[in-house]
Amino acid sequence: MRAALQSTIATTGCILMFVAVVFLEGFPVKSFQYAPTFNKLTLLITRPNAGLSRNSNQSRNHVVWTMSSSSSSDLSGENSSKGDQSLSSIKALPASKSLDTGAILRYGAAFVIQMTLIAGVFSGLDALMSIFKISPSKIPMAINVVLFYGFALKSRVLNPLDNQRPQTATKEIKGDSQVGSSSDSSVDSPPPRTMPSWTPPGFVFPIVWLLIIGPLRAVSSSLVYQATGRYFSTAIMSLMAHLTIGDIWNTINNKERRYGTSIVGVLMVWASAAFAAYQYSIVAPLAGRLLSLPLIWLTIASSLIVRTWRLNPAPDTGKPESLLPTKDANAKTITKLVWFEK
Repeated sequence: MRAALQSTIATTGCILMFVAVVFLEGFPVKSFQYAPTFNKLTLLITRPNAGLSRNSNQSRNHVVWTMSSSSSSDLSGENSSKGDQSLSSIKALPASKSLDTGAILRYGAAFVIQMTLIAGVFSGLDALMSIFKISPSKIPMAINVVLFYGFALKSRVLNPLDNQRPQTATKEIKGDSQVGSSSDSSVDSPPPRTMPSWTPPGFVFPIVWLLIIGPLRAVSSSLVYQATGRYFSTAIMSLMAHLTIGDIWNTINNKERRYGTSIVGVLMVWASAAFAAYQYSIVAPLAGRLLSLPLIWLTIASSLIVRTWRLNPAPDTGKPESLLPTKDANAKTITKLVWFEK
């Protein structure tokens, strides 16, 4: 109970830190201003709605829709005394984007494939221990630390997505030619990513991952193994799920540059890390406390991702990108399972 309470307090503190940093960075207050009446309204329309009639004036890039005067009213809900002050027309922006269902399906497939492979490795280790009648207590902790440290840093080798890591200095993947949710093959290089002014120096990231988070995961997992005597256990697999989600998020954020979808991904990374720490605390309270420490860094990283999303609007609209993956309406997804697709 005490360990669970400590985990809850730590989780709550990280959430509050995340919220504070994001909102202190500032969301545009103008977007919440109330305007009682409009003469014209610009909307993104993908198909005609009831009550709208198509105007003959159209081009390939835009369509103008007009609303009959009988349905006109101001946005405050009160009847307008002058028809020309009512909502009289809606101008559609280019409906060039659509939900990238291919990417969503590939993310799910990558998760299933990686988790299946990891489960096979750990189940195989347990089977070998049973066949050769090796007691878990005879396995030196140092061996397990090395094993879990390897998984903590290199789990991506079991993920079928393109999981190249960005360069430390530039935060970009060397030689990458893909640009966010764009599928325009004519683009030679991606636009530079604008980062928050408070982004830590590049050398901080490998130090944190190699010397702090990696060892914490390795030691805490070794403690769980000592307590359970099994590699394939609920607690350890919960950490593997967190690593798998992190590998998929790396593809979304660094390879595909989907800044909006990256927010959803990093929140899933944070939540899966908190769940893994909770599972560890049930088996071994000390392991749970150790594994909860990386939540501090993940909270800072989450704040960076949210702020980066705000600083890098979509080139075609000038607004923050969609939280869901999108693609050009008539284009193929940029997400590839590189093990199976070229």
